[in-house]
Amino acid sequence: MELPADTRSITLEHMRAFIAVAHCRSFQKAGEQLCRSQSAVTQSVKRLEAHLNCTLVERGNGHTFGLTTAGQRLLPELEDILLRFDAVLRAARQPELRGRITVGIPPSFSTVELQAAVARLLALNSDLQIGVISAMSADIDRMLADASLDVALINQHRFDSSHAAEGIFEVLAQQPLHWASGGHIELAPTMPVPLATYSEGSPWRAATLESLNAAGRPYDFAYVSASYESLCSSVLAGFGITALPDWDMDGRFVILDGTCALPPLPQVRTVLKTAASSPVLRQFCDFIMQLPFFKNLRPRA
Repeated sequence: MELPADTRSITLEHMRAFIAVAHCRSFQKAGEQLCRSQSAVTQSVKRLEAHLNCTLVERGNGHTFGLTTAGQRLLPELEDILLRFDAVLRAARQPELRGRITVGIPPSFSTVELQAAVARLLALNSDLQIGVISAMSADIDRMLADASLDVALINQHRFDSSHAAEGIFEVLAQQPLHWASGGHIELAPTMPVPLATYSEGSPWRAATLESLNAAGRPYDFAYVSASYESLCSSVLAGFGITALPDWDMDGRFVILDGTCALPPLPQVRTVLKTAASSPVLRQFCDFIMQLPFFKNLRPRA
């Protein structure tokens, strides 16, 4: 793809418009998210496409059909540009972060994205140290309570918003769980569900078992793991059926909702909690909340 000479005319506004359309899958909804008119968003995307000399969004007759191959390839790169730019702005406007922050994350969280984000944050704050502990959400909650953690990212299937009065609490993402497998599967209503799931302490596991037990549906543990990668590999290899939210799945999974007499699954969410608050913790939590992964999943009022 040959770039024209006027690529310097690409603006942050163009990039934000395209990213919003990509995630909202609608020019109208993207405009509402950005507080801009639909026509303004459309023009921004068209200008970006003209500057890049390629089509990014498949559209026709007023409908958006998704991203082109070029759009899919460029979306994470443009998101990274905006994330870096926003990080630079925050670094310039706020005092440098100092000290040590220990963060607890569940195994389902995207460690790749977190590692990249932490690396950028450390590069901008040379006197900051960050430690990350991966554990089941129930264990993370206990570690936060006994002050072993400063910041906790916790998955929930029962929505508990309780937190220390002086602490920070934010809902980062909320979606329904889905039954999923690695391919088409035939399962009679009376057959035990071959369940691939997380180890005890996982809200995804608890929600799955509660739904099966409430429906009186038998199940067998076909694969149990504390590792997200291991669990996904087992499902894709055909070991069993699992329950995951959209954000934990990609196109390799087959959604089984409404088939095989499987019971409905509840909404789940990821929250951010601290037991205390300080300028350093507030800045760090704001940084986590602005990660594209969470910005695109955060429930809107």
